[in-house]
Amino acid sequence: MTRNTRLALLGAAVVIVVVAVIAIGSGGGDSSTKSSGPATVVVRDAKPVGGVTDVTFEKGGTVDLTVKSDTADEVHFHGYDVHKDVAKGGTVRFKFPAKIDGKFVVELENHEQALANVTVEP
Repeated sequence: MTRNTRLALLGAAVVIVVVAVIAIGSGGGDSSTKSSGPATVVVRDAKPVGGVTDVTFEKGGTVDLTVKSDTADEVHFHGYDVHKDVAKGGTVRFKFPAKIDGKFVVELENHEQALANVTVEP
């Protein structure tokens, strides 16, 4: 084996290791992870910035979701049936025990605009 061949093989091995480390560090491309900390949705012009947020919490843990809105409305956390009024430029926080597993929609009630899809799983 020539010196150039060995260097090419070594370079290829380094590239493979770097790609593997990046894939493992990012969860292998899995974008749905369980959240143990708070999640925030920002609302601009009655729509969630960046689209409807998907967030997952672990049953037995705590649901912790904040909505910051430039639009006054009622924010409804379906399933748990919690409603909170948010003022224009205001913030509301939903923080409660994750006792019910399932998939739930959080929406601006009067605008009928989904803000988040929340999953609580065992």
